[in-house]
Amino acid sequence: MFHKGEYIIYGSNGVCEVRDYVNPDEMDGKRMYYVLMPLSSKGSTIYSPVDNKKVFMRKIISREEANSLLAHIPEYEDMEIKEVRSQEQHYKELLHSYSCTDCLRFLKAIYKRKKKREAAGRRMTAVDEKYFLIARDSLLNELALALDMETGEVDKILAERMKEAEKQEA
Repeated sequence: MFHKGEYIIYGSNGVCEVRDYVNPDEMDGKRMYYVLMPLSSKGSTIYSPVDNKKVFMRKIISREEANSLLAHIPEYEDMEIKEVRSQEQHYKELLHSYSCTDCLRFLKAIYKRKKKREAAGRRMTAVDEKYFLIARDSLLNELALALDMETGEVDKILAERMKEAEKQEA
């Protein structure tokens, strides 16, 4: 069970703060509910059963894990990107793993793919761009909270580390 004030990943809603618990009598009379406040949707409230098995929930990563993730970017292998026809499904499955490492590997692969396309005078595909932004925002929000930084600062660090990784691999 998560504690009040803790930040968790709550499915596709991303980072949420556990604000409270609601007594079963106030809801359906059977289950205890979390009262969650998504960071991406200010003013929204989510009520989720504490024993919810349908939506993925986990604590956000620690400061140490976040620092390690950023420090080891060059060491992570790019994620294999499948053929175009199954790409979007592959991206959805990746995002539903809720793994920061997988997300980072995906971002590295898309970043490289984007650079190759730009070098050939082409733009990033709409599907790549859509899932790149979703993955980046999700990772940035979690890292920013774990590191107690603004997302813009974390975005700069992430971009720098991606460029360093690119140079090391060249």
